[in-house]
Amino acid sequence: MGIIRMIITLVQSHKVLSSGLFVALLGLASAVTVIVKRSSGTLSSPLRLSTIVRSVYGIGTVTAAHSYHLKLGVVSRIDDLFVKEGDFVTKGESLLKIDGTTYRAPFPGTITALPFKVGENVFTNVSALSLVNLLDRYLVVSLEQQGALRVLKGQKVIMSFDSIRDNSYTGVVESVYSSENSFLARINVSTLPGRILPDMTADVAITLEEKQNAIVIPVEALDDGKVRIKRGRSPMKLLNVKTGIVNGAFAEVISGDVKVGDRVLLKRDTAD
Repeated sequence: MGIIRMIITLVQSHKVLSSGLFVALLGLASAVTVIVKRSSGTLSSPLRLSTIVRSVYGIGTVTAAHSYHLKLGVVSRIDDLFVKEGDFVTKGESLLKIDGTTYRAPFPGTITALPFKVGENVFTNVSALSLVNLLDRYLVVSLEQQGALRVLKGQKVIMSFDSIRDNSYTGVVESVYSSENSFLARINVSTLPGRILPDMTADVAITLEEKQNAIVIPVEALDDGKVRIKRGRSPMKLLNVKTGIVNGAFAEVISGDVKVGDRVLLKRDTAD
């Protein structure tokens, strides 16, 4: 607005200026102001070759691959218990005796539920004991429809958990399917530590595209397929560019005279 104020002051001190000239000067001042605003902003750091990734995001739930729930067809009585909740048992180990029959572990795992005591009755279709292999796990990721359409078997997955954000873990998409109006992906993982338990949740990024050694610019530098660059001491130059992979913050430049070491002009809010 400084240019416009200067013109108004000039007009006030030279009343012989015509109204038409005054309007023309104001128009010129407005145009100059817009040009100045559009060319102002902050220069980025020098561009360098980087890896850019486009991903689909979702929330994954850790799921046990093997679980065993002992349910009986008739009302029965607990004769004896050989384990307690939290115990790790090996395959074939005795778990409990019901109406004279001893039940054994079908696989190694941890007792996660044992709600009855010796002498109590267990009713039909009620779980008398639950055994879960806490080390054999996979993730089930909930996806939006658009995301599910782009997820394919074999894609790389990166996941992280609350409270241990410094660590990330990798997996691979095994399958994509629907269940009760939900779109889900099953993720095979082999690197999860033992402290990650079934029913814990993770933030999941499924890689759709990845390009290494790409020239990458901030998305905010793009203006309708154009970008302003500063190369060394040369004047700023406006270039047409074509982009490849674009994620939320960065865009890959696949054509256009943009080079490593260039700096790009970042747009700013010019509403005022």
